[in-house]
Amino acid sequence: MTVTSSVVCEGCGFEWSSITPSQLPTRLRNATTTFVDVLRTSPVALSARPIPERWSILEYAAHTRDVLISIRERFVLASIVDGHIGTPIFRDERVDLGFYKLDTPEEVAEELQASSRLFVRTFEALPAGFENRVFTYSPISKADVTILWAGAQALHECEHHLGDVRENERLLGD
Repeated sequence: MTVTSSVVCEGCGFEWSSITPSQLPTRLRNATTTFVDVLRTSPVALSARPIPERWSILEYAAHTRDVLISIRERFVLASIVDGHIGTPIFRDERVDLGFYKLDTPEEVAEELQASSRLFVRTFEALPAGFENRVFTYSPISKADVTILWAGAQALHECEHHLGDVRENERLLGD
């Protein structure tokens, strides 16, 4: 199955098929810059979970950093290897195993900024037409996707989780 339809996120309204290669870098930079600003200036406790079912702001930021690293590697390999299958990120397991417990807001802000710059620079360096190369997203999510779709997925993660962060600030500020 190839992802080509116009899927819309029920939570934030993001539409993958509406993202163009020229829009992606600016929107991703803007989202991660805002995320970094939250890590550096939010008045709420960044490691607090407002309710047990929600991650903390710091966990959302660390996850977003890891998403950018993971999806960048997927599309680099998809650029080189025909029929590439991406490696799953295991998002919940990373949190459950405590891989973010030693992260500090300062470190995650720096790493999120660096991973964003690296992601955008690599995306912008793709040879002409490579955004249309197809690969299997992961052995868990077996959809065949384009590099552009994967880039849009990274953007969605940044923008969607920024919304989660704003909701956490609201819940923790009440």
